[in-house]
Amino acid sequence: MAWTLSPSSNHLLANNMNEVPETSLPIGCHWRSSKWFILSTVAIALFAETFLYGFLVPILGEMLHNRLHVQPSQTQELTSAVLALHGALAVVSAPVIGHFADKQRGYKTTLLLSLGWCIVGTCMVAGASSVPVLLLGRVLQGIAGSAVWIVGFATVADTIRPDHMGFAMSLMMSCANTGTISGPALAGLLLETTGYWITWSIPLLVLTIDFIARVCMIESPSRPPSTPHGSLTETASLLSSCEEQEIPRNGSFWRIMLCDGRVLTCLLIIISGTTVSTSFHATLPLYVEEKFGWSPSTTGLLFAGLVVPGVLIGPVAGWVRDRIGTQRPAVICSILQAIMLGLMGAAGSDIPWASAQTMGKPLYIASIVAIGTFRPFVSGIAPVELTTTAKAIQEKSPETFGPEGGMSRLFSMLDVAASFGMMIGPIIGGSLKEMVGYKYMSWTWSLLYLLLAALAMCFLGSDDTQETPCSEEGV
Repeated sequence: MAWTLSPSSNHLLANNMNEVPETSLPIGCHWRSSKWFILSTVAIALFAETFLYGFLVPILGEMLHNRLHVQPSQTQELTSAVLALHGALAVVSAPVIGHFADKQRGYKTTLLLSLGWCIVGTCMVAGASSVPVLLLGRVLQGIAGSAVWIVGFATVADTIRPDHMGFAMSLMMSCANTGTISGPALAGLLLETTGYWITWSIPLLVLTIDFIARVCMIESPSRPPSTPHGSLTETASLLSSCEEQEIPRNGSFWRIMLCDGRVLTCLLIIISGTTVSTSFHATLPLYVEEKFGWSPSTTGLLFAGLVVPGVLIGPVAGWVRDRIGTQRPAVICSILQAIMLGLMGAAGSDIPWASAQTMGKPLYIASIVAIGTFRPFVSGIAPVELTTTAKAIQEKSPETFGPEGGMSRLFSMLDVAASFGMMIGPIIGGSLKEMVGYKYMSWTWSLLYLLLAALAMCFLGSDDTQETPCSEEGV
């Protein structure tokens, strides 16, 4: 499978290059402006952001005790504050970043500015000699990370054709999840075997590679791209279904998008997915230690079971979406996740066939791996659905979101939704576990996914893209 720029983008790029003498083109212009290099740059940026977020987790205790000399009674509170600061900043800064990014002619400047903030923030965190410096460094990292998610996905949306969007977005998410896994693992290993400053040299190396890629990248001159005439995609389907709706010219982006049932369903899917995932951080370690007697190393493998299948299955889930649409995979896998969450809650409980002495342990492990496997088919569809919806509105009324489109604001909504879920997940999960127990907490999440299945059935696109005629460029 190959990804292609839209014909209009290719035509404009070719015209621009023909008009400029070959000697005045930038060095390596062809490969630097290719879709593969642009996507690789975004993938590296997303990997670097998630890598840095997780890299601090195993080091933070060492920093607070030995470098900042924080009292043991304050360690837990300060640890939670440092980690939660990232999500809280994203909720506040994402709409602002999206608004101003959509005012720019291109995305490269915003990507470079965010990288500068990230480098300064990382140096402040690594060399922090006081708690305020550490918190300020995390503030800079959080703002920069939010910008990377927003502008990075907007760049992908403006580079890839709609009929390949699912695979591209899923591949980006797999790269981001790889950073989530490798960051804490590598930091813990290096801190034990080498030393503090050698450990911090790895993030700086990652940022250096990220800097080189972002400087070399040359954006496509077309923004926002349009769907080729005659191409029967989900966007075209949406346009036909919206013909009778009056879309206000230069209307409020937030009002138009947040009054759309499809958009609200996608945002709820993102909030629910991150809420359930992060609730495990507050509840899973204590539960498996109490019920099964598993050590922290085994707990770490359970968390890997939640993430690693998604890294491997993510591109497959995107390919499936490109072939049959988003509705059926989302509905089916939401129901399957609901079943697995119900079984996970039963494992280790007082139910005879699922107790810790019978089938509780293998049942719990199988449920965790199954949830990680099915999750990309649900949470991964939100970026694609939102992109399709926004492009349909822009094609119906091109000036609705302004001359530069609304992709950055679109993905700022996703960033806010994910960050909000990260904030409330541990709180709700921990509260439910304390009030009603782990079993009923899991069954509550199971009911939530059944609700998501119903909403996906009602609002998500059901077009079978397999019927879409493929041009030679898309083969």
